Amino acid sequence: MPFKTFLLSTAMATCLVYAQPAHAQETDEERIRQLEDQLQQALQLIQNLSTEVEKLKVQAVAPVDVSSDRVDEIDERLTDIEDVVIDAEERVGSRAVVNAFDAGKLDIGGFLLSTLTHIDGEEGSTTSFNRNVFELLISAELDDDFSLFVAQAFTREASPSFVDPFGRLDPDFNLVTGAPTPIAWANYRASDAFNVRLGRWVTPHGIINIEHFPAILLDTEQPQFLRPFGGQTIFPNFQTGVQIHGKTFAGFEGKGQLKYDLYAGVFGGNQDNINIGGRLGYTFGDTGFTLGLNGTLGRREDELASQYRLAGVDLLYDKGPVLWKTELFLTDEDLGENRTAFYTQPAWRFTDQFIGFYRFDYLDAGTLSGNTTEHAFGLVYDPIPTVRIRGTATFRNFDEGLNGFPEADARLFQLSTTYSF
Repeated sequence: MPFKTFLLSTAMATCLVYAQPAHAQETDEERIRQLEDQLQQALQLIQNLSTEVEKLKVQAVAPVDVSSDRVDEIDERLTDIEDVVIDAEERVGSRAVVNAFDAGKLDIGGFLLSTLTHIDGEEGSTTSFNRNVFELLISAELDDDFSLFVAQAFTREASPSFVDPFGRLDPDFNLVTGAPTPIAWANYRASDAFNVRLGRWVTPHGIINIEHFPAILLDTEQPQFLRPFGGQTIFPNFQTGVQIHGKTFAGFEGKGQLKYDLYAGVFGGNQDNINIGGRLGYTFGDTGFTLGLNGTLGRREDELASQYRLAGVDLLYDKGPVLWKTELFLTDEDLGENRTAFYTQPAWRFTDQFIGFYRFDYLDAGTLSGNTTEHAFGLVYDPIPTVRIRGTATFRNFDEGLNGFPEADARLFQLSTTYSF
């Protein structure tokens, strides 16, 4: 190996060694001090290499084995190494270094969601900056088979509501604050076709509940059957327990994908009753179509712990400019009225930055208050991939119910922003 190549390799290896995290038991001050000493050594090594390169440049003028192109290449690579070391020096001098203690890989991200909402009801109107949610997402790979994921949310949320006796005439905002942990699970992967997940997870039904995170949703107000957030209008949004899931390729010349989720879990205040269910989904190759079949046997969280059976189907078309989501769920309730939820949401990608959508949303929650129907129109603007700005107009109709619940209309207008990192 030529001497100059040996020097360059030594410098690169030294920088890589210096970039490795310190042992978990060392204090931050000790690690930072060691990094600073090592960086000084690396900078000295770069200075020596610079001197060597200058010598090579001089030699390149004479008819020797070292070409001027080779010298320029070494010089350019040396500059890159110097930039990396200087960048590391700046980071060490300004803040502590974050390390994964035992995980092989640690990813940290999150998003900030803010909304401004105006409600126009039958007996008045109101406006509020009603939602501010910061959610921290942490993913760790312990090795090739074990991983974990945590979503820690910090919220100040006032959901649109109505305070009159019928709950549909006088608009208001219902304030809820806190720091819930919506999701926290560990996963064991035997293969792509067989995974076991333990903890608290999003119930694997439908499309939008699985997508879950506002940063990727067109409308921060999810379909009616997923409200209230964290509730169980049709099925629980979240559950705690065990989930077996996997996927494999089948059909359509090896491009079709079969995905399954099976679970047993409990929800919220109903810790004594275990729900069992799952979803089977199939993506039809490159056609853009994905079909899902859903089923659950569970109990409600009410005092009577009414048992219910759920069946559902979802259909997604995502190809080219068209993004169309449709879900239908039906329940058979042992006590009370059966429930029905349906929405269809076609969307059109005008450009990479602009998306327009419409959603028809129907819910029969099996209550005396009657059914509700929504027509939502929205425009989404993504100035950069990590920022989403939305404007939506939703027109809600309350059907006439029993015991004097009158028919009513409400209009909701919302601006929202999501910043992801």
